[in-house]
Amino acid sequence: MNRSRRRNWNAVNAASLARWIVVTAFLALAGLSYVYLTLQLYHLGERRKAIENELASLRTQNDVTSAQIAALTSRSALQRRLKEGYLKMIPISENNIVRLTIPARSAEENAIQPVANPSGPR
Repeated sequence: MNRSRRRNWNAVNAASLARWIVVTAFLALAGLSYVYLTLQLYHLGERRKAIENELASLRTQNDVTSAQIAALTSRSALQRRLKEGYLKMIPISENNIVRLTIPARSAEENAIQPVANPSGPR
């Protein structure tokens, strides 16, 4: 009777079952990793787009501010403000002005001087 019971049992190959479990677990892990990385890529793309929009906005603000600085510091704008009385300016006195002159070079300074060969003629 023992023999007939053993014949009715389905024999399961443990190595094959373990192999299929490992393969299935690997495929599941690979699929989950793919989904996670795809979502990360999507979120990082949105973040990059927001930062690029902010950068473009800051560049525009920088250009506007540079134009305002140029307009407010131009000679005509300063003269207009001086006439309006907004600026108080006084002329610079002669004793506060420093003038620099470049001394003239002599002909000897511009000439190329031959360099003596320390090892002698060859």
